[in-house]
Amino acid sequence: MGQLINGVWHDGGYDTKTNGGHFKRIESVLRHWITSNGAEGPSAIGGFKTEKDRSHLYVALACPWAHRTLLMHRLKGLEKLIDISVVRP
Repeated sequence: MGQLINGVWHDGGYDTKTNGGHFKRIESVLRHWITSNGAEGPSAIGGFKTEKDRSHLYVALACPWAHRTLLMHRLKGLEKLIDISVVRP
């Protein structure tokens, strides 16, 4: 699966030949925190101030992590800040 980076599509196909067929997860590039005042989070890496319409959550109910994502969205009270779209296969 590819990804859109700065408006340019990059093919992200997974090459199993170079790693012996093993899945090797790359380090996450999303390390910043979203906090109420824009302060850094627990990892001490810079943060962003919470703002309406800054983020949008897409979930597929077929995804095993969708349920916990929707639960945390509700438990953290993010309904007024982050809209949700449920995608269908």
